[in-house]
Amino acid sequence: MSHYYPIYVDLQNKPVLVVGGGTVAYRKVKTLLEHGAIVRIVSPKLNPDLKRLVDSVRCIWEEKEYAADDLQDALLVFSCTEIEAVNGAVAGNAKDAFRLINVVDDPEKCTFIVPSILEQGDLSIAVSTGGSSPIVARQIRAELEKCYGEAYKDYLVLLRSWRKDVKNQLTAEQKEKFWDQVTDGGVLQLIKNGQLDDAKGVVEKCFRSLLD
Repeated sequence: MSHYYPIYVDLQNKPVLVVGGGTVAYRKVKTLLEHGAIVRIVSPKLNPDLKRLVDSVRCIWEEKEYAADDLQDALLVFSCTEIEAVNGAVAGNAKDAFRLINVVDDPEKCTFIVPSILEQGDLSIAVSTGGSSPIVARQIRAELEKCYGEAYKDYLVLLRSWRKDVKNQLTAEQKEKFWDQVTDGGVLQLIKNGQLDDAKGVVEKCFRSLLD
Protein backbone atom coordinates (compact mmCIF):
# COMPACT_ATOMS: atom_id res chain seq x y z
CA MET A 1 0.00 0.00 0.00
CA SER A 2 1.25 3.48 -0.87
CA HIS A 3 2.50 5.52 2.09
CA TYR A 4 1.36 8.77 0.46
CA TYR A 5 -1.71 10.45 1.96
CA PRO A 6 -3.92 11.82 -0.85
CA ILE A 7 -5.12 15.40 -0.35
CA TYR A 8 -6.15 18.40 -2.44
CA VAL A 9 -4.35 21.63 -1.50
CA ASP A 10 -5.67 25.18 -1.88
CA LEU A 11 -2.73 27.03 -3.45
CA GLN A 12 -4.54 30.33 -4.01
CA ASN A 13 -2.02 33.07 -3.11
CA LYS A 14 0.28 30.52 -1.45
CA PRO A 15 4.08 30.73 -1.96
CA VAL A 16 5.68 27.90 -3.92
CA LEU A 17 9.36 27.48 -4.80
CA VAL A 18 10.48 25.91 -8.07
CA VAL A 19 14.18 25.19 -8.54
CA GLY A 20 15.16 24.78 -12.18
CA GLY A 21 14.52 26.53 -15.47
CA GLY A 22 13.89 23.86 -18.09
CA THR A 23 10.92 22.18 -19.73
CA VAL A 24 9.86 20.26 -16.61
CA ALA A 25 10.00 23.42 -14.50
CA TYR A 26 7.89 25.19 -17.13
CA ARG A 27 5.15 22.55 -16.89
CA LYS A 28 5.15 22.75 -13.09
CA VAL A 29 5.06 26.55 -12.99
CA LYS A 30 2.30 26.76 -15.60
CA THR A 31 0.07 24.39 -13.61
CA LEU A 32 0.85 26.09 -10.30
CA LEU A 33 -0.09 29.49 -11.72
CA GLU A 34 -3.32 28.06 -13.11
CA HIS A 35 -4.18 27.01 -9.55
CA GLY A 36 -3.50 30.45 -8.09
CA ALA A 37 -0.08 29.95 -6.49
CA ILE A 38 2.55 32.65 -6.17
CA VAL A 39 5.60 31.02 -7.72
CA ARG A 40 9.24 31.89 -7.13
CA ILE A 41 11.73 30.34 -9.56
CA VAL A 42 15.39 29.95 -8.66
CA SER A 43 17.64 29.16 -11.61
CA PRO A 44 20.64 30.73 -13.39
CA LYS A 45 18.66 30.67 -16.64
CA LEU A 46 15.18 29.90 -17.98
CA ASN A 47 13.99 28.41 -21.22
CA PRO A 48 11.97 30.82 -23.42
CA ASP A 49 8.55 29.34 -22.54
CA LEU A 50 9.18 29.61 -18.82
CA LYS A 51 10.60 33.11 -19.12
CA ARG A 52 7.35 34.25 -20.73
CA LEU A 53 5.46 33.26 -17.56
CA VAL A 54 7.54 35.55 -15.37
CA ASP A 55 5.66 38.74 -14.47
CA SER A 56 7.50 39.69 -11.24
CA VAL A 57 4.17 39.62 -9.37
CA ARG A 58 2.73 36.13 -9.32
CA CYS A 59 5.72 34.52 -11.00
CA ILE A 60 9.11 35.76 -9.81
CA TRP A 61 12.51 34.72 -11.16
CA GLU A 62 15.69 34.85 -9.09
CA GLU A 63 18.54 34.53 -11.55
CA LYS A 64 20.98 32.58 -9.39
CA GLU A 65 22.13 29.18 -8.20
CA TYR A 66 20.05 27.53 -5.47
CA ALA A 67 20.95 28.16 -1.81
CA ALA A 68 19.37 26.81 1.37
CA ASP A 69 17.83 30.16 2.34
CA ASP A 70 15.82 30.15 -0.91
CA LEU A 71 13.22 28.00 0.86
CA GLN A 72 11.95 31.07 2.72
CA ASP A 73 8.22 30.60 3.44
CA ALA A 74 7.44 28.20 0.57
CA LEU A 75 4.49 25.92 1.27
CA LEU A 76 5.60 23.50 -1.46
CA VAL A 77 9.00 23.01 -3.07
CA PHE A 78 9.70 21.51 -6.50
CA SER A 79 13.20 20.62 -7.64
CA CYS A 80 13.27 20.21 -11.41
CA THR A 81 16.96 20.25 -12.28
CA GLU A 82 18.99 17.54 -13.97
CA ILE A 83 21.82 18.01 -11.47
CA GLU A 84 21.74 15.29 -8.82
CA ALA A 85 23.69 17.34 -6.28
CA VAL A 86 21.26 20.26 -6.54
CA ASN A 87 18.20 18.04 -6.27
CA GLY A 88 19.74 16.32 -3.25
CA ALA A 89 20.49 19.63 -1.56
CA VAL A 90 16.99 21.00 -2.18
CA ALA A 91 15.41 17.79 -0.86
CA GLY A 92 17.61 17.73 2.23
CA ASN A 93 17.05 21.40 3.06
CA ALA A 94 13.29 21.09 2.55
CA LYS A 95 13.01 18.03 4.78
CA ASP A 96 15.11 19.70 7.49
CA ALA A 97 12.76 22.70 7.34
CA PHE A 98 9.63 20.48 7.32
CA ARG A 99 8.62 21.71 3.86
CA LEU A 100 6.90 19.42 1.39
CA ILE A 101 9.31 18.59 -1.43
CA ASN A 102 8.87 17.03 -4.86
CA VAL A 103 11.95 16.05 -6.83
CA VAL A 104 10.95 15.21 -10.38
CA ASP A 105 11.52 11.57 -11.37
CA ASP A 106 13.08 10.73 -7.99
CA PRO A 107 10.36 9.53 -5.58
CA GLU A 108 12.93 8.52 -2.97
CA LYS A 109 13.69 12.21 -2.39
CA CYS A 110 10.02 13.27 -2.34
CA THR A 111 7.73 13.90 0.58
CA PHE A 112 4.87 14.40 -1.88
CA ILE A 113 4.24 13.35 -5.45
CA VAL A 114 2.02 14.91 -8.12
CA PRO A 115 -0.68 12.63 -9.53
CA SER A 116 -1.90 12.52 -13.10
CA ILE A 117 -4.99 14.73 -13.05
CA LEU A 118 -8.18 14.71 -15.09
CA GLU A 119 -10.12 17.96 -14.77
CA GLN A 120 -13.54 18.75 -16.20
CA GLY A 121 -14.72 21.97 -14.59
CA ASP A 122 -15.37 21.25 -10.90
CA LEU A 123 -14.62 17.57 -11.43
CA SER A 124 -11.06 16.61 -10.56
CA ILE A 125 -9.82 13.02 -10.57
CA ALA A 126 -6.27 12.34 -9.43
CA VAL A 127 -4.54 9.09 -10.37
CA SER A 128 -1.35 7.94 -8.69
CA THR A 129 0.74 4.79 -8.73
CA GLY A 130 2.71 5.87 -5.66
CA GLY A 131 5.67 6.81 -7.82
CA SER A 132 5.96 3.30 -9.30
CA SER A 133 5.01 4.28 -12.84
CA PRO A 134 3.84 7.77 -13.87
CA ILE A 135 3.24 6.39 -17.37
CA VAL A 136 0.66 3.91 -16.06
CA ALA A 137 -1.03 6.73 -14.12
CA ARG A 138 -1.31 8.74 -17.35
CA GLN A 139 -2.72 5.71 -19.17
CA ILE A 140 -5.40 5.26 -16.51
CA ARG A 141 -6.24 8.96 -16.70
CA ALA A 142 -6.66 8.63 -20.47
CA GLU A 143 -9.13 5.77 -19.91
CA LEU A 144 -11.06 7.89 -17.39
CA GLU A 145 -11.31 10.72 -19.93
CA LYS A 146 -13.47 8.45 -22.08
CA CYS A 147 -15.96 8.07 -19.21
CA TYR A 148 -15.88 11.58 -17.78
CA GLY A 149 -16.06 13.99 -20.70
CA GLU A 150 -16.82 17.68 -21.04
CA ALA A 151 -20.51 17.18 -20.18
CA TYR A 152 -19.46 16.99 -16.55
CA LYS A 153 -18.47 20.67 -16.60
CA ASP A 154 -22.04 21.83 -17.27
CA TYR A 155 -23.48 19.06 -15.11
CA LEU A 156 -21.59 20.10 -11.99
CA VAL A 157 -22.16 23.80 -12.60
CA LEU A 158 -25.89 23.07 -12.81
CA LEU A 159 -25.90 21.03 -9.61
CA ARG A 160 -23.85 23.64 -7.76
CA SER A 161 -26.27 26.39 -8.81
CA TRP A 162 -29.02 24.66 -6.80
CA ARG A 163 -27.10 23.90 -3.64
CA LYS A 164 -28.03 27.09 -1.80
CA ASP A 165 -31.77 26.86 -2.54
CA VAL A 166 -31.83 23.18 -1.66
CA LYS A 167 -30.01 23.81 1.60
CA ASN A 168 -32.23 26.73 2.64
CA GLN A 169 -35.66 25.61 1.45
CA LEU A 170 -35.88 21.82 1.70
CA THR A 171 -36.10 19.52 4.67
CA ALA A 172 -33.49 16.82 5.21
CA GLU A 173 -35.79 14.22 3.66
CA GLN A 174 -36.57 16.46 0.68
CA LYS A 175 -32.87 17.18 0.13
CA GLU A 176 -32.13 13.48 -0.10
CA LYS A 177 -34.96 12.97 -2.61
CA PHE A 178 -33.83 15.95 -4.69
CA TRP A 179 -30.21 14.87 -4.97
CA ASP A 180 -31.18 11.25 -5.64
CA GLN A 181 -33.47 12.32 -8.49
CA VAL A 182 -31.17 14.82 -10.21
CA THR A 183 -28.13 12.53 -10.04
CA ASP A 184 -29.83 9.34 -11.25
CA GLY A 185 -28.31 9.74 -14.72
CA GLY A 186 -31.18 11.41 -16.55
CA VAL A 187 -29.98 15.00 -16.19
CA LEU A 188 -26.45 14.06 -17.17
CA GLN A 189 -27.66 12.19 -20.24
CA LEU A 190 -29.61 15.24 -21.43
CA ILE A 191 -26.45 17.34 -21.14
CA LYS A 192 -24.45 14.71 -23.03
CA ASN A 193 -27.11 14.92 -25.75
CA GLY A 194 -26.64 18.69 -26.00
CA GLN A 195 -29.96 19.42 -24.26
CA LEU A 196 -28.69 21.66 -21.46
CA ASP A 197 -31.86 23.77 -21.28
CA ASP A 198 -33.95 20.61 -20.93
CA ALA A 199 -31.63 19.41 -18.18
CA LYS A 200 -32.09 22.70 -16.34
CA GLY A 201 -35.84 22.33 -16.68
CA VAL A 202 -35.81 18.83 -15.20
CA VAL A 203 -33.83 19.99 -12.17
CA GLU A 204 -36.12 22.95 -11.58
CA LYS A 205 -39.23 20.79 -11.95
CA CYS A 206 -37.85 18.36 -9.40
CA PHE A 207 -37.17 21.17 -6.95
CA ARG A 208 -40.59 22.79 -7.39
CA SER A 209 -42.37 19.47 -6.94
CA LEU A 210 -40.78 19.01 -3.53
CA LEU A 211 -42.00 22.44 -2.41
CA ASP A 212 -45.66 21.58 -3.10
